[in-house]
Amino acid sequence: MTPAHPKPAPRPKSRPEPVPIGVQLAVEARSGGMCEGCGLHRATEKHHRKFRSRGGEDTVENLLDLCGSGNHSGCHGAAHGARPAPERCEAIGWEVRTDEDPLDVPVPYRGRLVHLTADGYTITPEQYEKERAA
Repeated sequence: MTPAHPKPAPRPKSRPEPVPIGVQLAVEARSGGMCEGCGLHRATEKHHRKFRSRGGEDTVENLLDLCGSGNHSGCHGAAHGARPAPERCEAIGWEVRTDEDPLDVPVPYRGRLVHLTADGYTITPEQYEKERAA
């Protein structure tokens, strides 16, 4: 008779660490509590433009304050799913490729194209180019 082997302990589910409070507050200050996607609804989710699975970090310029619940509804759902198509998300800056820096990728923001800065502001592409050249 073969001795019984104990069952292995269940693996704990890996949960990402929460976004640091200082980063959350800076993103919320930039958004004013409104969705940075549509501008119509209260922001309820922090969206990583460069996904954590692609090496994205919890930085102000990498996060958008979006409406929706989880990855399934509102602008946050759209950023992760069918509306708009994933290639459109990349084209509008809601999704940043692995080889890109979120600072370098502009997003449409309340009717104009802007770069999100590390200190919680938005700047125009012209301002961004001027600062890069300096």
